[in-house]
Parts: sequence; structure tokens; C-alpha cells
Amino acid sequence: MRGKKSFIAAALVAAIAGVVLAAVAASGDGKPQAQATDTPRPPVTHNEKEWKIVTPAGWTRADATSTTDAKKAVRYVGPDGEFVIVAIDPLGSDYVADTVWRYAARDDGFEIVAKEDCTGTVEQGCSTGDARFDGYVMWKSGSEPKKVGGHVWYFMFGNAEKTTIDPAAFEEILESIRVQA
Repeated sequence: MRGKKSFIAAALVAAIAGVVLAAVAASGDGKPQAQATDTPRPPVTHNEKEWKIVTPAGWTRADATSTTDAKKAVRYVGPDGEFVIVAIDPLGSDYVADTVWRYAARDDGFEIVAKEDCTGTVEQGCSTGDARFDGYVMWKSGSEPKKVGGHVWYFMFGNAEKTTIDPAAFEEILESIRVQA
């Protein structure tokens, strides 16, 4: 019996050694190599007192209240110049944009229901030609803005370094916003 156990142990040691040697040989430099994984980093949820928002990994947060016409505003910035500003209780604004999107309030969040590119009519002040992309999101026209969580909301988005954006990515970020009571 003792000889049989020694044989099994020797076979296991040889099998393990063979796997290690194969890994070392496959690396080409005599050192075992870890397999590279390009797993995407998960999105980040930013929590404010009044809302939470989900942005792609790598985005940062900064208070923007002093630079906007709102009671409170927070700017979320991506690594390639992308930005989203969430603002509550507007005090008035003459914001110009490349596009204006409209939202409808849905439960504790928002749904983008219309998108209008700036065409430069007399009523529109376009920001085209400034080497960046600016979008403004406000309530659905034709009615007073519905308060959600006791506040009127508006949003700005775009890219401070490029003249184009991926609209679907920004729509996803904006529709991720949930009002916290």
C-alpha cells in the first residue's frame, strides 16, 4: 500500500511540475506571466443629498453652484472633456447651446423626450463654432416645470474639448439620476 501512495504522490508532483514548466515555457522569458485582463471598470454612483447619478468610471465631481444660475449645481467631469451638470431651482439663465433636450419627470427620475439641435433662429442663441459641444436639458415645453422632490431641475452636458458627443451615453447618464427624498 505504501508503494501505491508514493506512486500517486509522485505522479501528482510530476503533473503539477509539468503545468508550471508549460506556463514558464509559454511566457518566452523563463518567468511565469499573469494573464492580462481588460475588464472594464464599473460605473460610479455619486450621491448628493438631493439626488444620485451614475457616471462612467473615472469621472470626478465638483461643486458648480458659484458658476451657475441655480440654488445648487454639481459638475461631473469625464477624462476626455465630457461633463454633466445637475442643477436645481434655477434663478434665471441666458445659456446658449448646440442642442436643447427636453425631459419629462418620471417617478423619482427623468426621461429625455425630445432633442432639438440649434438652428440659429432669432429665438435661439447657438454656441456652435466655439470648439466644444454644449447641451441644455430643461423641462418639457408648454407647461410649468413639475417639481420633483420639491425642486425644479435642469441639466447641462457636453464636451469642453470636442465639438461632438455620443448622445446615447449622455442620455443614459441623465436618465440614471434619481431624486432622493
